Amino acid sequence: MTTWTPDIALKRGPRYIAIAEAISDAVATGDLAPGERMPTHRDLATRLGVTVGTVTRAYAEAIRRDLITGEVGRGTFVRATPMNFTPLSTRQDDAQPDVFDFAVNLPAQGIAADRLRDTLPRMAAEANPDTLVGYPADSDLEIARRSLASFAEYLGAPFAPERLIVNNGAQNGMLAALLTLCRAGDTVLCDELTYPGMKNLARLLGVRLHGLAMDGHGMTVEALEHAILHHAPRAVYIVPNFQNPTGTIWPRDRREALARLATRHGIWIIEDDVFGFLAEDSERLTPLAALAPERTIYLNSAAKCMGPGLRVGYMIGPTELLPALSAGIRLSTMTPAPLTLQVAVRWIEDGTARDSCRWHRAEARARRNLALQALDGYNVYGDAGSYHLWLTLPEPWRSDEFTRSARHRGIIVSASDHFVLGRRAAPPAVRLGLGGSKSRARIEEGLTRLADMLRAGPVTTFSSIF
Repeated sequence: MTTWTPDIALKRGPRYIAIAEAISDAVATGDLAPGERMPTHRDLATRLGVTVGTVTRAYAEAIRRDLITGEVGRGTFVRATPMNFTPLSTRQDDAQPDVFDFAVNLPAQGIAADRLRDTLPRMAAEANPDTLVGYPADSDLEIARRSLASFAEYLGAPFAPERLIVNNGAQNGMLAALLTLCRAGDTVLCDELTYPGMKNLARLLGVRLHGLAMDGHGMTVEALEHAILHHAPRAVYIVPNFQNPTGTIWPRDRREALARLATRHGIWIIEDDVFGFLAEDSERLTPLAALAPERTIYLNSAAKCMGPGLRVGYMIGPTELLPALSAGIRLSTMTPAPLTLQVAVRWIEDGTARDSCRWHRAEARARRNLALQALDGYNVYGDAGSYHLWLTLPEPWRSDEFTRSARHRGIIVSASDHFVLGRRAAPPAVRLGLGGSKSRARIEEGLTRLADMLRAGPVTTFSSIF
């Protein structure tokens, strides 16, 4: 048994959280080795001068974070198994005609492939090949910054090329944001159902995600304010437009409330706006980057609105964070790829990017309407324009059982446990991505099969207990 005794004097928040965060820090640094036996509740309570109940709560929190594990009759041990990361589906094809993939959360193929057939020959004729296979020059990055800044302005963000950093997609930006803002053990607030990519990054970096209660528009203001006061978070992560996985949109008053709270309490906002382009121009709401520019790291990408293979993204950050954010990008990916960056810039300048946005808005609405028709009578959530929907399953379906049964019928969906934080019970729901197939006909066929399965209900089995 280890004699490990943490120093929690400078830790913020309740004592049990301070102890749990100290465990997280020690696991991250190796001070607590995998498989090592933790002090008993009573021993650690005596050393720290706290109650046994406080240590019990701390260990329960550390178990929830998958840092330690309890074994009846043996004690509590540092978890020895590798971290489990939520799989992120990137499939997008119809190679198996009898399989319908609603797990992938990418837009439909769109106009990108056709436009690329025209763009690449022009690039080969006009551009210096050396600039496309080497590192981008500062002048090229400056052109890209201004071009991307104008596109961000079109989507509602402030025009701020001097505060824009080019990266390799929003996931890369999320990593840089967490590296900049957090250290192991820090807390980031988010919806209680959240994007699996953020879950994976937080786990990798030892950052604690604290999920907040949601209503039909995402985390509530009441839950947010309570968590700010009681959990001393470093930041809040939000997807205000077409939230992943529920497809909902934050209303204007909730955005303004978060901006006020962040300013008042000095917390940072990580705003993931990769789906914002799906809102019609007349319906688009002001991003947090415009409401609280000095508290917000705004993330966006060409991947969703132009083509997922481009891997071109950008972030707009507060002035004081720019050096650290830039260092995070260099540390993780060194530099954006010049070839795909040139494609994205050309498409912004020649109007292809806006054409693509308009195409996707129409396509997403058409596919959503197909889903609502096929699933009429069931609880389906997702605002107009969302490429993904949240289906609440009727009784007696459970999410894991439904997902397995659907797969046996050639239907792939995302179970709710991919999005739930910690050890909370997964709700009876699944996410449906509507962009994985090339044609609406395929989507309609798969949705019809899904609806038939819902109406039939789970296969009943009987067992006898003697």
